[in-house]
Amino acid sequence: MKGRFCILIFLVIIMMGLFVPEKSTRASGDAEIIPVRAAAEALGGSVQWIKEERALKVRLGSRKWDIVLGSSLSDLNEKDFVLVQPAGMNAENMVCVPLQSFNSALGVRMEFREGQWMPGREDFTALGMYWMRLLQLGDYDKARSMMNSSLADLFPDETLEHYKDSLDETYGSWILLKADFQENDVHKNAILIYQTPRGQSFRMELRFDKGGRLDDLALLRNTSDTYTSPSYDQPEQYVEKKVTVGTKSLPLPGTLTIPGQSVGKFPAVVLVHGSGPSDEDESSGGGKMFRDIAVGLANEGIAVLRYSKRTYEYPNRSLTPYFTVQEETIEDSLSAIKLLQQDERIDSSRIYVLGHSQGGMLVPKILEEDHDAIAGAMLLSAPSGSLEDLMLQQYKGILQRAVDNNETGAELERKRAKVDTWQNAVDMLHDDEYSKEHLPGLFPLPSAYWWYDIRRYSGPMIARNQHVPLLILQGENDVQVPLSSLKVWKQALDTRTDVKYKSYPGLNHMYALYDQPSTGDEYRIAANVPGGVIKDLADWIHLAAK
Repeated sequence: MKGRFCILIFLVIIMMGLFVPEKSTRASGDAEIIPVRAAAEALGGSVQWIKEERALKVRLGSRKWDIVLGSSLSDLNEKDFVLVQPAGMNAENMVCVPLQSFNSALGVRMEFREGQWMPGREDFTALGMYWMRLLQLGDYDKARSMMNSSLADLFPDETLEHYKDSLDETYGSWILLKADFQENDVHKNAILIYQTPRGQSFRMELRFDKGGRLDDLALLRNTSDTYTSPSYDQPEQYVEKKVTVGTKSLPLPGTLTIPGQSVGKFPAVVLVHGSGPSDEDESSGGGKMFRDIAVGLANEGIAVLRYSKRTYEYPNRSLTPYFTVQEETIEDSLSAIKLLQQDERIDSSRIYVLGHSQGGMLVPKILEEDHDAIAGAMLLSAPSGSLEDLMLQQYKGILQRAVDNNETGAELERKRAKVDTWQNAVDMLHDDEYSKEHLPGLFPLPSAYWWYDIRRYSGPMIARNQHVPLLILQGENDVQVPLSSLKVWKQALDTRTDVKYKSYPGLNHMYALYDQPSTGDEYRIAANVPGGVIKDLADWIHLAAK
């Protein structure tokens, strides 16, 4: 009887061994193993089984990994990569490798939880890839479960489905091309670049909060970063401190650049962005205008505070139904000023604002809010008239250049349609039948309330009655804000004696020298703000103190 009982126990043990769950935590060689296909595809990777070679080809972004069943030698980006133990096959006929080898080869930290293989909670790059795969598969419930409450409230399942459909409509299918990670004082960012069959690529930045939840999504153009530091960048002459500005619910990462010399308190400048989403450097591919200004002025003994624009850091969460330039720009610029006032290294009586493009246009509105705290302001390429008229002019210019270059086909028609859209929008904005309180039913641009709040805005007309000293600069090769804007500012402020003006031959909208007529395409070429412009800014600030 005892012998039969022992045999029965032995058979039970054998049977238990036959029903190993997919996790299969330990193989015979003592290494924790992971099913390659299930884990790689969960990240958006592709896996191909080559039967004749008994090999598995794994592709995840820039990583190409070829695994041979039964071998511990694999190929990773055309270099030998040795597995902790040979690749094997589990009971479900899935090729498995040691978890340690999988994570090392693909640069991730997968783990088994919630009944499946998924990225570790601190592996934000892989969490971003995993979330994008959930979106691609239409698993909206699981995708929403990774969001914090602030973002989830904005993305019920039907909205998330619409977001995915919009990506599909624009790009077709999408395959991971490259993955990276960046961290600031506010977010941990998975930076993912996807290739599409249509020859385009796009960049997704998934912003995770400090609790590890998805806080926002940024769909950006995939622009190559060709920037190089200017010759006047002398890191030994300044120190940089990461800071946070903005509101409590929408904090923004920023950088305070402080001159290295430690004598006395420094004057300081807050940099205010132009239109559209922009990082703290106001990056444009080949240029980082705000970074150039920051390091350049630091060499001149002037501190500079720059920060990510709210619509860049929070593309979805920042857009409320009643969103205006107050929320987009003004509130955060005032927050930055208050931060400087509290810094013991800064001379609070010498805080300046520098606004570029739309930021310059809004300087008079910023001064209306807190003119006592601002010693002076610099306006670089500031539109002088209504923004809607300027935008229409810009799109008409794009169309005219296309016609002059003999463009034909769908691309030309797309540009014609864009002009028609803007003409329709401007006609509505000029129609007094509509207002913020009575918006048109079919306004052709996003954020109708924003446009009706700012329509017919005139910075020069507001500035006429102000008394904060101004320096107004303009590039003469600016395709976005014409040189005529400077003339309008001069005419409007002709009774003021505390305003100085200067224009620069050859400088485009990003204050880079360009020897051909600017079209905006040249922004991707590496270029810097000339040292002469930096010197003009610094001299004006220093002279204002005398």
